Amino acid sequence: MRYEEEYMVASAAFVLASRDSASPVGEPHPTSQPAPHLTGQLTHLTPGHVASLGLDGVRRALEQVAAAQRHIDAVRIILNGRLRELSTASPAVMPEQVIVKATSVSRPDARRDMQRVDTLDAFPQLRDAVLAGDISAHHVDVVTRAVRHLDNNSREIFATDVTRLVGIARRTSPDNFSRVVAQTALHAEHASGVDTTERQRRRTWLRHWVDTDSGMVRLHGEFDPESGLRLVGRLQHAVQSLFASGEQGPSSGEASDKPAHLSALALVALVCDGQPSTDASNITPLGGVRADVSVVVDLETLRRGVHPHTVTSTGTDIDLPVDTIRRLACSARIIPVVMSSAGVVLDMGRATRIATAQQRRALEAMHPTCAVPQCSVPVSRCEPHHIDYWVNGGPTDLANLVPLCAEHHRCVHEGGWRLHLVDGSRRVRVTVPGH
Repeated sequence: MRYEEEYMVASAAFVLASRDSASPVGEPHPTSQPAPHLTGQLTHLTPGHVASLGLDGVRRALEQVAAAQRHIDAVRIILNGRLRELSTASPAVMPEQVIVKATSVSRPDARRDMQRVDTLDAFPQLRDAVLAGDISAHHVDVVTRAVRHLDNNSREIFATDVTRLVGIARRTSPDNFSRVVAQTALHAEHASGVDTTERQRRRTWLRHWVDTDSGMVRLHGEFDPESGLRLVGRLQHAVQSLFASGEQGPSSGEASDKPAHLSALALVALVCDGQPSTDASNITPLGGVRADVSVVVDLETLRRGVHPHTVTSTGTDIDLPVDTIRRLACSARIIPVVMSSAGVVLDMGRATRIATAQQRRALEAMHPTCAVPQCSVPVSRCEPHHIDYWVNGGPTDLANLVPLCAEHHRCVHEGGWRLHLVDGSRRVRVTVPGH
């Protein structure tokens, strides 16, 4: 189906949905304008009008908003599908980056948008229901999560049941729908011959991110029973050791749950202090290994504290207070990085095809994120790239290295992008073919 036709289908679906939704008393029915003038359908919902609505009026208004949102979801999916086609034709087109810049959403939100496109491409019945305005994008997200770990055989079996699932999605909430979809995915795995243990191992996962509100690092994951038992067993033992050492958890009056607090401390101790080391000078009193930390901080901040031009960076999304950086300087392997007034790292070495650890630390000091302008991928998830290719005689020198995320690395090597360092700085200028 051409994208123009898909848009017409989605627009017609919105008009029909609007006709099915009762209008508030005294208001015209929201079908007089075509779907592209979507905001006009809801202009009667002013604060003054909403303040006069009773329960039934609010319910009807919410139904209208939901119908409008389903139309917006459908059109957005169509646009994102077109982005997928354009990116297939040209590696220089990066859908997620286009979405982030055009709509001011986060990268995870943009990634979710493109996952919806992939799911609807895999299950046309689901796509038709979304374009018709019968189900929401949240129903699509439920299916995306459920099929993420299915192998090809299991997906094919799951696909035979999608028509039934669409019928259920039309009359139920995403929360209730998720239970039915999970059962369907489980049945598909059983039918394809995947045993329980293998299925659970495939579904083991762990994610980590930084909470933008609190600045705290968050973990979320699931483990198969065997791995989970080993992990929880060690965690419980570490908690008992902490408790026996006198650690009592948060002080009175704090909201933190004591067992959860001790579990968090125990996990940090296991991961950060529990690795063997052959370097006796690097052993902590508890037998663990001191952290190898690379922190960029200007000398004035380290000596006297935060000032208007303070520079602190860990090369990740994690921000460390200056007091913490000072403490780490006493207990960790701090990597000294000397910077010029222009912010360029000096005297970090060169001479191998693969960037050395020192050169990587230098790049982390100069680039908090991927070197491509407006890319927000942390430098910790990037790899050094030769601006002048190594195979063409380019040296492994800091003046020829920049950190690139996986997507922009692909754009350079497969999309024909050319990178240039602006004279006297670490700013990168990008030349895209055809632009």
